[in-house]
Amino acid sequence: MPDYSEHIMKNWEWCEKYRSLMGEKAYWKYVNNVYDLLTGMPLDSFFSIEKKVTPEFRDLFIKVCCRFIHEQYMSKEPRDFCHTFNAACTEIRCVKLHFSENNNNKSNTVTT
Repeated sequence: MPDYSEHIMKNWEWCEKYRSLMGEKAYWKYVNNVYDLLTGMPLDSFFSIEKKVTPEFRDLFIKVCCRFIHEQYMSKEPRDFCHTFNAACTEIRCVKLHFSENNNNKSNTVTT
């Protein structure tokens, strides 16, 4: 089974690298297309990176997904779902967050 976890975002340098390689307009078009895909995912669904993303775009796709997940995490907007990779980064999932009371603080957990 393949493992694409080496493509996980470690810093933000990749943004400039891909903007330089692709050009500003093409880069943002790609980012927006990936964001549209992710925001359109139904709850409890997954997208197969292994089957649907060509090897030449796999690194960029995974990094854009990381950016999306980071922005989702940092957002103040309430939500009951999040996006996450499987362990090998061959899939990205849209999963429900389950809230529970823990020491009088709300904490959320992801269930798959």
